[in-house]
Amino acid sequence: MNSEEKQDYLKRYKEKKAEGELFWPDAISKDAVVSLAIFVVLICLAVFAGVPSEPPANPSDTAYIPRPEWYFMWAFQLLKYFPGQFEGIAIVGLGLVIVVGLFGLPFFDRGPKRHPRNRPIATVAMILIVAAMAFLSIQGVVTTPVSEAEGKIIGGTKAEQVTAGGELFAEHCADCHGADGEGGEIKDKPGEVTAPLNSDDFLIGHFDDTIFQLISYGQPGEGMQAFGLAYGGALNDQEIRAIITFMRSWAEPEEETPAGNEAVADLAKIENPSFAKDVKPIFDAKCLNCHGKRVKGGYKVDTYDNVMTSGDNAPVIVAGDAANSTLAKMLRGIKTPAGGQMPPGKPLKPAQIDLIERWINQGAQNN
Repeated sequence: MNSEEKQDYLKRYKEKKAEGELFWPDAISKDAVVSLAIFVVLICLAVFAGVPSEPPANPSDTAYIPRPEWYFMWAFQLLKYFPGQFEGIAIVGLGLVIVVGLFGLPFFDRGPKRHPRNRPIATVAMILIVAAMAFLSIQGVVTTPVSEAEGKIIGGTKAEQVTAGGELFAEHCADCHGADGEGGEIKDKPGEVTAPLNSDDFLIGHFDDTIFQLISYGQPGEGMQAFGLAYGGALNDQEIRAIITFMRSWAEPEEETPAGNEAVADLAKIENPSFAKDVKPIFDAKCLNCHGKRVKGGYKVDTYDNVMTSGDNAPVIVAGDAANSTLAKMLRGIKTPAGGQMPPGKPLKPAQIDLIERWINQGAQNN
């Protein structure tokens, strides 16, 4: 810069400085307007566009394909062009070049002119860098497939968790544990049965993390296979958590429905219950899995004679006297020498218990 150019520069500098602009409120007000506009745009993107949901990170899920955020996509794509053993060198070297370039910029470019037209080399270099980053970002989005994690992507609400967990339980667990966790015959071991999962002993006595480990790792010594992906199974962590949520729902009161209310009302209308038509269907639906092949407490409900005479504390039914019948007491949750609440998971509805008690009080006949 010669003397004439310097004088011209100082003159224009003094003129601009004389015109001036106050930091407050002029500059601050402009910054506030721009900041507000950016904030509104971000809120709109969050509300209307949202963020695509993905399952929680799972190191055992080999189907997961990593995708960085958009502002790192160019570097992610760039690494694809380097052999694996050189990736570390490439990313460290690139970072080092950027840092050295930023720190050295005042020394590399000492010219006083700042307009892009007066700095052709710097301007062209910056345009090429921005264009390369944009190209690499687009290539990264186009060539990197969206991750499809193994298993289901399950919704976040409790209702969605229970529904999905119920489907998974029916597919993977019900064969050995029963549709509602009441227990059943082990699929690969005829004659052997599983303990009920819907009982207070299991649900209260086990934390969620404990149940998670039981499902994930299995119980090899007792014939239960591993279901977690990390151990060669078919379920990811999210699916196992959904199954646990479904299992916890067994201990929650059932919601009344119009159809359910009508069925309860129908039971209340039966003045003279029949064992075969009215009582045994309740035993078959609610008790048979534990008191059929399993024979818990020595008590069986598969036939009328077993209902009346079997059990370690037989007889559990006193014909004509429901108040002193062990079965009726246990259905009501009254503690007896034979045990407490039955069924242990979900008690019978009051109308079902009333019907069984009416049958007992009328003589507990095989009618």
